[in-house]
Amino acid sequence: MSLEIRNLVLERHDGVRLLGPLDLDLASGERLGLVGESGSGKTLLARALFGVLPPGVRQADGTVRAFGSSPSRERRLAWVPQDPGQALHPLLTVAQHLALLPQAHRREPAGVALPRLAPLLDRLLLPGDRAFLRRRPHQLSGGQRQRLCLAMALSCDPELLVLDEPTTALDPLAQAAFLDLVLGLQRERGLGVLWITHDLGLAAACERLLVLYGGQAVEAGPTARLLSEPRHPYTARLLAAARQEPAAEAGFLPGPEDRPPGCPFRPRCPAPTARCAVPRPWRGSPADGLRCERPLEAAARA
Repeated sequence: MSLEIRNLVLERHDGVRLLGPLDLDLASGERLGLVGESGSGKTLLARALFGVLPPGVRQADGTVRAFGSSPSRERRLAWVPQDPGQALHPLLTVAQHLALLPQAHRREPAGVALPRLAPLLDRLLLPGDRAFLRRRPHQLSGGQRQRLCLAMALSCDPELLVLDEPTTALDPLAQAAFLDLVLGLQRERGLGVLWITHDLGLAAACERLLVLYGGQAVEAGPTARLLSEPRHPYTARLLAAARQEPAAEAGFLPGPEDRPPGCPFRPRCPAPTARCAVPRPWRGSPADGLRCERPLEAAARA
């Protein structure tokens, strides 16, 4: 197993829970989509994987293990951030960016790293000539900046890639091209991929989905089933929003201090019960499970 998370709980230092308890498994060569609206805890989870939690946030419980040991931002685990404008240093050239991780994690000088990465640049449709390598981020297109971040993430040949909404700033054509590129690289290299997104169109390219709401995992399972037969009302709401149905827009995600007891989706649920105010355990395995008192199929039979 490439990545194994058990009972992960993240809290602010004042004791307010932000995420969890959460279980997650990701095997080598597998694509897992982590979906949910903004504020659900997706990026916070990614930061926990790399041990770079925001100030004032701590891991209160649980374990995060990658390849049998606690993960760090080294060769086997890599991250492509949402905003390349913040990830790239404005004063560094393309060549200097590409040499950063090989120098840090492989003690590889730039004179060795850059020639080794030439085939990768070609695969990512990035020029490898001196003029391009001397450019700085502001001289690149949005797509080039995002592909440079991907090249940096792959520069040490990782086995697991975390993609944190990497296509948000791209137009639809560039999004599709980036997705095709990632899928091709994943197949070629046997990468495990954790794709964090609120876009179910992109998540459909994953083999499994894990749905987060209000800091809790509410449903997980094979992508085809979740997209055709969701069991949790929030998963159904996400699908309705993707189809731009008006009912999908009702209500807002509560902040950490305002989450109700029990199911955090209860104020927006179309058919809550009194039992929904009681915290529910996760039913099933991390790969295929549910946290709901009244799943949709049961509600339909009632």
